Amino acid sequence: MIPERLRISGIRDYGPTEMNLGNADEHILITGPNGAGKSTISFCMGAVLRSSKVDIEGLKSQNLPEDETWRAAIHFLFKNEGASRIDAPPFIEFRLICEQLPKQPIKLQYEIHDGDEIEELALRQTYRSGDANKNNFTAYRRELQYKYKIHPDLYYLIWYQQEVNQFSVMAPEERFRIFSEMHGIDRIQKDWETSLEVVKDAREAFNDATIKQKGYEFELNVARDHKERFEDNKRRINDNGFQYALTTNELLRNAEKTRLEMERYIEERRIELDELTDKENMITSHLEEANERQVVLLQNQKSYNEELITAEHALTEKEAKLTEVNLEVDALKEELSELQEAYTKLPFPENETRHRWETAVEQVATLQGKEHAIRARVQRSEEEIEGNRQEQSKIQADIDQWENQSKDAIELLGRYTSSYQLKNRVSELEDSLQSDRALRAELRERLQICKEELTMLQRNQIESPRQQAAIRHLKRQGIQAYTLRHFVKLMDNISIEKESLYDAIKYSIFYDASTCQPFNDLYHVSLKKLIPTRSITSLPQYGLTMQEGLSSNEKNDAARVLWWIEQFFSKEAPFLQNGLLFDSRGSRGPEERDTYILSKKALEERQSILERKIEKFSKEFDLLTKKITKENERYRLWNADVHKVEEAEALLSKKVEQQYRLEQLDRLTEQLKLLQDSKREFEKEAQDVWKQAYEEGEEVKAREADLLIYEQFGQQADKIEHLQRLEQESIMNKQDISKLKRALNSIQDKLDDLHGQSRENQRDIESIEDKLNQIKRVEGQIIDQIHEKEDERIAVSNIGMGYKTELEELRLLIPDLVERAIAEEERTDSKFDLQHRQNQAKVEFQNALNEKNIDPNAVENYFTLEEEVTRKQDELQSAKNLLEENEERAVLNEQRLETAIAMQVQRINLLFGEYMGMFQFEGQIKYEKMMDKQGRPIFKLFIHVRKEGHRGKLVDVSLKARGGRVGKGVSGGEESLSSLLFALSLLQNLENQAGFIVLDEFDSALDDTRKTKVFELYEEKLARKLIILSPKAHENEYYEQFRKAFVVSHDPAQLKSVIRGLEMK
Repeated sequence: MIPERLRISGIRDYGPTEMNLGNADEHILITGPNGAGKSTISFCMGAVLRSSKVDIEGLKSQNLPEDETWRAAIHFLFKNEGASRIDAPPFIEFRLICEQLPKQPIKLQYEIHDGDEIEELALRQTYRSGDANKNNFTAYRRELQYKYKIHPDLYYLIWYQQEVNQFSVMAPEERFRIFSEMHGIDRIQKDWETSLEVVKDAREAFNDATIKQKGYEFELNVARDHKERFEDNKRRINDNGFQYALTTNELLRNAEKTRLEMERYIEERRIELDELTDKENMITSHLEEANERQVVLLQNQKSYNEELITAEHALTEKEAKLTEVNLEVDALKEELSELQEAYTKLPFPENETRHRWETAVEQVATLQGKEHAIRARVQRSEEEIEGNRQEQSKIQADIDQWENQSKDAIELLGRYTSSYQLKNRVSELEDSLQSDRALRAELRERLQICKEELTMLQRNQIESPRQQAAIRHLKRQGIQAYTLRHFVKLMDNISIEKESLYDAIKYSIFYDASTCQPFNDLYHVSLKKLIPTRSITSLPQYGLTMQEGLSSNEKNDAARVLWWIEQFFSKEAPFLQNGLLFDSRGSRGPEERDTYILSKKALEERQSILERKIEKFSKEFDLLTKKITKENERYRLWNADVHKVEEAEALLSKKVEQQYRLEQLDRLTEQLKLLQDSKREFEKEAQDVWKQAYEEGEEVKAREADLLIYEQFGQQADKIEHLQRLEQESIMNKQDISKLKRALNSIQDKLDDLHGQSRENQRDIESIEDKLNQIKRVEGQIIDQIHEKEDERIAVSNIGMGYKTELEELRLLIPDLVERAIAEEERTDSKFDLQHRQNQAKVEFQNALNEKNIDPNAVENYFTLEEEVTRKQDELQSAKNLLEENEERAVLNEQRLETAIAMQVQRINLLFGEYMGMFQFEGQIKYEKMMDKQGRPIFKLFIHVRKEGHRGKLVDVSLKARGGRVGKGVSGGEESLSSLLFALSLLQNLENQAGFIVLDEFDSALDDTRKTKVFELYEEKLARKLIILSPKAHENEYYEQFRKAFVVSHDPAQLKSVIRGLEMK
């Protein structure tokens, strides 16, 4: 994808403009004075390709009137060719159409056109904000990213003003951020930081679970003590309670048995007495009845004779009176008929009825007023009660809160004594942690070095870091390189000390090429230039031989190497002597210190030493890690409790306020009780008044109905009253006559019976009197016997009642044991033995029953808490496993991140060092990782440069003197050069194969010599079309690098910008 043409209209002060950007191998220069509008062209390219760095509103001309519509269009045509060619037509054009009505937001529309001919492009797709078919700006961005692969931000195709020169003045953190975004490291870093947060959360969850588990275990021990106390108390209650109930029941049985024997004797005597008494009563009754009958019979005879005479006379008078009354009643009934029935039902006379009605009406009004007043008092009582309850709730909440907090506060102060002592302990623990962490870091570094060396030994790849760097450097040049050890080894029967003869050359590099550019100061030997004069497979006199397992070509190379080594033992320079290398200009010592790489025996011994060291370091590291972990947990716990202890001390200092709240709550409780009693009395009084009012209302209705009848009946009152009297009199006469007739018949019959009964009754009286005297003599003897036994029975019964009362009281406390004791078979123990055992069991039972602080739910609480502790232990183990998994994942992510950073930095460092060397500078790219105060990782990327041959350390290009002073750091030219070459290293390290790049003010700070060389370096390494924006005038040699040039100028008088194209020849 190569830029072919750019068309713009409505952009700032430009008129409709077209720029033909040439072919893929033609570089473009856009130049002009500062402020003419060169950068606007790069902004247009970025805008049409949806660059987030371009503010489209900035493309609008400031000279456009506010009430005029702004319309603009950008057409960017690409030719589909080169290394970045995609599966699409030969020509693809991206278009941006802008429209902004006065005081309205900008409307944007992106279009993609393609076709086989430039002038016959067809619309492929249109993209708008909020498109219903999801053809929105996000979809457009995805198309540029994945299909056309020309998104300027994602592929770093457009470097706007000063962006390419910014790396030298940029902060190391920002420099690393751009570096990580360009190489996808930011995603790996985000994964690592996320895993650190997950580890932190998991560790906090594990610590919380650990603390809670300890609390649960403490509560379980307390619950176990309560359970054991409850079970022991229950056992003593059961044992002594059963014994108490058993002896009491036995004593009750003995008392009951004695009482029953006495009652049986008394009952037998009473039965005899009752029989005699019944017989006496019966005889006495018979005598009295006989005497009474005799008197009654005589009196009745006289009375009945008088009644018979009186009844006959009264009957005659009543019959005459009845006849007279009936005649008068019949006459009045004809006059009165309809009102008769209603009138007869009236309960009261008219005056009394009216008086009752008036009284009831007054009473209803009075009672209703009274009820309303009482209801108002009830309402006021309810409001006072509600206010009292709300105040009580508030005070109770404060009391409960203080009580709950005070428990935790007392527990905390009991654990730490005071906040001052806790802070001292935290400070001491923090000092210990810092010391242990420093020691662990040292152990980790030593362990890592040993592991890396052991890994090389196990892989049989014994290479020093300098050898590895040299081999990688040659490999990038396409040259195969080997170490000396690859071809040669020390003979097995030779002492390992002999290897010291070759210390000055045994790290040499042999490469399969005629020449190369050495990377470092190691010997670089061309295998092709080694021409042995004879075939050699070993050098016994020097203790060297070929390595085993070499291919035929490698054996030929090994023979060359052996021949090369043999030349160092001649008398011609250079030569080896006592491990030193001598030549005509001087001498050199060992390339590495105290190492053996040619002796198999030495390598095996070294491997064994390394394994022992690794085992030792690992154990020390693990022990130290466990100690640090334990101290970390203790530190977090103590540090978190400092504030809690201070709060606890402050809380307990407010105990007086709690006492005042308790007193206030008691006062409100008493006041509430009084209010509730008063309310109930008012409600009862109101209910009674309402009932009275209701009853009086019913009375008013009834009396109103009666008064209506009286009103209707008023005119016939006299006749009706007289009729009523006559009817009543008639009824009475009939009743009297009937009674008199029945009485006459009855009296006559009774007189006849009375004469016979009187004679027979007199004979019975005389017989009964004899029997009665005999029975009274026997009764006196039996009564004396009963009195003696009754006194004995009462004493025994009282004793038994005491035993029974005790047993019933026990039944309320231990019903099952009492029932079991009662069910026991009767024993033959003595009364004294039973009383002694009862007293002993009673005392023990009462002591156990009255024992304080016995929880009846202790057993259930213990087993419930035991299950909870087991469940929490499983949760704690799960939290621990999760923490270990997350920590392992975090370590892997950290290793992955550091590996990715190290690889990319190493690649860029090699490229940057190489490019800076071309300008007689030493360049180095390094990165550092550190943690901020919050424990978050911070990465910094440094660009170090130094002129070749200069002393002193490499200096970061962003280093400046303090206080705005000058004289420290690198020069401006060095800043620009290092920025450009660092940017080139970044671009060359990217994987995308873009066909072009736009660089704004690329050469603004370079001198004429360097800018040409830098341009050629960009051209060579990037191998793509370059579009350069530059405000400077250049020499002809620099202009010759470009096929076309565009000159931008601005006319301030006409407020217009113009682009003129030049084609270089």
